[in-house]
Amino acid sequence: MIKTIIVEDEQQNREVLELMLRKHSDVIEIIDSCSTPSKAIESIQSNSPDLVFLDIEMPRMNGFEMLKKLGTIQFAIVFTTAYNKYAINAIKVSALDYLLKPIDTDELALAVKKCRQNIMDKTNNGRIDVLLRNLNQHHALERTLTLASVDGIRFIKMKDIVRLEASGRYTKFHLANKEVIMSSRTMGDFEETLSSNEFFRIHETHIINLIYIDRFHKGNNFVLLTDKTELPLARRRKEDFLKLIPKI
Repeated sequence: MIKTIIVEDEQQNREVLELMLRKHSDVIEIIDSCSTPSKAIESIQSNSPDLVFLDIEMPRMNGFEMLKKLGTIQFAIVFTTAYNKYAINAIKVSALDYLLKPIDTDELALAVKKCRQNIMDKTNNGRIDVLLRNLNQHHALERTLTLASVDGIRFIKMKDIVRLEASGRYTKFHLANKEVIMSSRTMGDFEETLSSNEFFRIHETHIINLIYIDRFHKGNNFVLLTDKTELPLARRRKEDFLKLIPKI
C-alpha cells in the first residue's frame, strides 16, 4: 500500500480528492489530510508517507516553500494546482507530476499508476532540488532539465542543449560539448516544455535552441547552427520562425 498524505487548504477540494482517491483503495492508503503546510510538515515528519498530493497555492506558505522547510524529500509528490503557467513549466522541466484543478478522474488514475511504478525512484530528491532551483531562475536557459535517458536520469542545463533530433520513438539530445544523450521519450513529449524555454521546433524531426543559430538561408529554407549543423526549416513553420528572429 502507498501511504498517502493530502495537503490542501480548501476543504471542498480536500474532501473531493479524498473521495476520488478512495476509489484506488487497493493501492492508496490515506494516512492524513492536512489543511495547512505547517500541519503537513508535522504529519510528514511523524508519518513518513510514500506519496504526498501537494497544493501549490496556499496562504502564508505555498507548496514550494513547504518543501524547502522539509529539506530532504523521501516521498513521491503529485502537485495540484489551478492553472499557473510558470509553476507548471518548472514542474515539467523537473520531470515531476502535477494535476490541474478541478482534478480529472482519468488523470488522477494515471498519476496513481505512475506513482505505483516510481515510488522507489532514488532520484526524487534530486528532482525536487532541481525544481526549487529552477523556480529561482528567471532566465529560461539557466534552468536545468531533468531528463530520463536510456542510461538513467540526467540533469542538464538548458543552455547546454544545442538541439533535439527525433529518432523513431526515441529522441537524441545534442549537447554543446558534442555529447549525445538518447531519451526513451518521443520529441513531441518535450516540445511544449522546451518551447517555453527559448527552443523552437523547426521541422518534424528537429527542435533547436535559438541561441545556437548562426544564420538562416532564405533561398533553400535551411538553418545553420553554430556547430555547423545544417537543418531544414519546414515551410509551415517558417512564418512563426521568422517572427522569432528579431528576438534572437
